[in-house]
Amino acid sequence: MMCGGTGKQRAADTEVQEICEKVKAEFVQKSGVNSSVFEAVSYKTQVVAGTNYFIKAHIGGNKCAHLRVYKRLPHQQEVLSLDSFLLDKTMEEEIVYF
Repeated sequence: MMCGGTGKQRAADTEVQEICEKVKAEFVQKSGVNSSVFEAVSYKTQVVAGTNYFIKAHIGGNKCAHLRVYKRLPHQQEVLSLDSFLLDKTMEEEIVYF
């Protein structure tokens, strides 16, 4: 990983799925997309003053959303925020910085 860049894309684990579940309501409110499926598939991270998680979330069929979720540093109270998202992504598309 280069300084300020994102790490390699990895398969989602339980921690990343928990992050998805915690920001789902915010995603539904901002995007208007309310799917019964909201499953983390893969992710990349970027270390900033905290961590940006770039998450590919399966939202049904062959559709995905790419989420950028910011997680504060531990001493700042662990708060997650959905900073941005991209819709109309597919399972095959790689996660890129946005």
